[in-house]
Amino acid sequence: MRRYLAYVTLCTALIAALLTIDTGSSQATNAGNARAATQPANTAAAESRSEATYAYGSHTRQKLDAYWNATSGTQPGIVILHGGYWYEDAGWATWSRTFADAGYATFSVDYRLNFDAPWPAQRNDALSALTWIKSNAARFDLDPNRIVILGSSAGGQIGTAVATYGSGADRVKGVVGLSPVNSPYRAWNDGNHDTSTAKERKVRDNAAVLTRCYPDPADTDTSMHPSCWDTWKDTVVKNRASGANDAPMYLLHSEGDFIPVTHSTDLERAEEVDHDMPANGVTVETIPGDAHGGAILEASGIKNKVLSWIAAHV
Repeated sequence: MRRYLAYVTLCTALIAALLTIDTGSSQATNAGNARAATQPANTAAAESRSEATYAYGSHTRQKLDAYWNATSGTQPGIVILHGGYWYEDAGWATWSRTFADAGYATFSVDYRLNFDAPWPAQRNDALSALTWIKSNAARFDLDPNRIVILGSSAGGQIGTAVATYGSGADRVKGVVGLSPVNSPYRAWNDGNHDTSTAKERKVRDNAAVLTRCYPDPADTDTSMHPSCWDTWKDTVVKNRASGANDAPMYLLHSEGDFIPVTHSTDLERAEEVDHDMPANGVTVETIPGDAHGGAILEASGIKNKVLSWIAAHV
C-alpha cells in the first residue's frame, strides 16, 4: 500500500511537470525530424521500397513499421527502438528508409510506454517484436539470423537489456546504442541535484513511472507486487551482464550528453572486466558536442561508422 500511494502521488506530480516540459520536447523532436529529413535519399531504391505496418501483439502500441527492398536472396535486418523517456514516441521513418536503401530490412518498433505498463514490459515487447520479425522473415527477404538492434536513449536501454537478457548473442548479432540510458538508477540520481537540468529531471521522473516506485533498497516486499528494489535493479543493464553470452554492443554518447558516457563505460567494465566478453565486445565512443540519441547519427562520419560496425557484425 505504501508503494501504491507513493506511485499515485508521483503520477499526480508528474502530470503537471511533464506538461510543462512537453512543449519544448515536442519542438526538439520536430527539429530533429526536420534535420533527419535532409538525409539524401536513394531515388532508385525509394521507387522499389516497400513500407507497411504490422501488429506483433494485441496492445495498440505493439506494432512496427517495416521498410524493405525486395532482393533475390536474403538481407540482414535492423530493428529500431525509439527513445522518448519511455514516455513518448519518436519518429524514425527517415532513418528507417535510409537503412532500408542501404540494404537492410528495417523495422521501427513501438512498445508499451511507461504509463501503459511497468518494466519489464518494454523489454518483453522488444523480445516479442523480434520473435514476430523472425517468424515472418520470408515476407521481407530477411535473414532471421542476421539482425541487429539500434536503440536511441530509452530505446537504447531496452536494446542493451535485450542484448544481456539470457543468451542475447543467440538472439541478435549486436546492438547499437545512441545515448543509451543503461542505468535508470544512475539517471534517477543525476536528476536529483539542485543543478539538474529539466531533461535530467524528466528522465528521473519517468524512470520512477517505469518502475512504479522511488528507488528504495529497503523496499523488497513482494507480497502484493514485485519488489521495488528488484525492479530498479533489473532496469540497470550491467546487472545482467554475463560476458560472452551477451550480444556485442557499440555505444555512443556526446561529450555534453545529458545521459553521460558513464552509463556505457560501466556496462563495458561489467562485460569485459567482471565477465568474459572479449575486449572488443563492447565499444564505447564519445563524440564532440551535446547531441543526444538519434541526433548523434547526424554528427560528421557517424552514420558511416555505425553502418560499418553493423556490416561487420551481420
